[in-house]
Amino acid sequence: MPFSAPSERVVEIDPSQLRPGLFIRLPSGWMNHPFLFNQFRIHSAEQVEIIQKLGLKTVQYLPERSSTQALPRAPTTAPPPPPPAAPSPAQQAALEEKRQRAERAAAQRQLIAKCEKRYQSAALQIRDVMRNVFAAPARSVVAARELVDSVMESFAAEAGLIIHLMGDKVADDNAYFHSLNVMILSLLVGRSLGLSPDELHTLGEGALFHDIGKTRVPDAVLRNPQRNRHEEEFFRLHTIYGADIGRELQVLGPAVIEIILNHHETMDGKGYPNHLSGRQISLATRIVAITNRYDNLCNPLRQDKAVTPAEAMTLMFKSEQAHWDPDLLQRFIRALGVYPPGSLVQLSNGNLGLVVAVDHADLLRPSVMIFDPAVPRSEALIVDLATERDVKVDAVVRPTEIDPAALAYLAPRRRLSYFHGSPT
Repeated sequence: MPFSAPSERVVEIDPSQLRPGLFIRLPSGWMNHPFLFNQFRIHSAEQVEIIQKLGLKTVQYLPERSSTQALPRAPTTAPPPPPPAAPSPAQQAALEEKRQRAERAAAQRQLIAKCEKRYQSAALQIRDVMRNVFAAPARSVVAARELVDSVMESFAAEAGLIIHLMGDKVADDNAYFHSLNVMILSLLVGRSLGLSPDELHTLGEGALFHDIGKTRVPDAVLRNPQRNRHEEEFFRLHTIYGADIGRELQVLGPAVIEIILNHHETMDGKGYPNHLSGRQISLATRIVAITNRYDNLCNPLRQDKAVTPAEAMTLMFKSEQAHWDPDLLQRFIRALGVYPPGSLVQLSNGNLGLVVAVDHADLLRPSVMIFDPAVPRSEALIVDLATERDVKVDAVVRPTEIDPAALAYLAPRRRLSYFHGSPT
């Protein structure tokens, strides 16, 4: 069984029984040994020797994750294990590297916390914009433009953008977070295209206001995931209502209103409200259509219907490819990475983790928070696979495939929300 399952056997063995191929857990503090992880598959006789010199009485061995069996136990008349040996210069260097890794992990946690505060502030700004847009449209649109400006300025200042997964404490089940997600993801794609500041402003405003027409659709229709044909027709009117509202406000430009009206149109002409196709749909609208669909797949009304980020990407790329502009879809996938934030993954050394950030410089090697029951979750190791080249992602896993204890530790978010930051 490849993942941490409730039935997985854990066997206590003597260090003398160790051999390459065993997957082990060390009952020791993370800084008391030179290895990157507390649990890993032994690859060499040298690693066996290092473990045996740690002075441990027992080591945990996981048969289902091992490629071989433990050696027979040494006779009881054998001498007791030696006391911990003084670390060799090589081990001292490894421990120093671990201390540096721990510092980098702490810095990563601080960066994510900083991004969460910025995300929460932005979401509150969107809430205020949406609440006041009808009473004070000019002021609300100015506030919306300031929010778009702040995101664009941070993009310009941070050449090496990293997309971070936000915590539950800033998530909610209302439209503000959906609008913010769609805006941020749309601007990421627009930035990758080299759009001008004016074009990015239009894109950001259109993404932020794309669902404003839902204010004229009753909640009984909006929040019904099993709408009948008549209710679905009513729901689809939100695009037309949104364009009407945009014109009534008299402060949104025609290109923004076009995004609001057509963000459910698709390249194959099977969207709505006017069954436009191909280049009949503006570039900005084609971007918002993709990011809106992705966020709706990951964050539907019913959370039990949510798909994982990787599943959403696969669905859009394989099953819905005719709906989307192929170049923009590729750019979107590159923006979020092969393993988007929020993905549960198994690493090549057998460890389970949660992707918490993606660096555009190396999409196959995200930053992963590692499940380790010996380490408090608040101090969980975050490994940047772009730096730790000996480990890679082996597979994406579903929440139902792993042990509930591991799932609670990694805690994939009830909602998936994203923000950005600099790697430094």
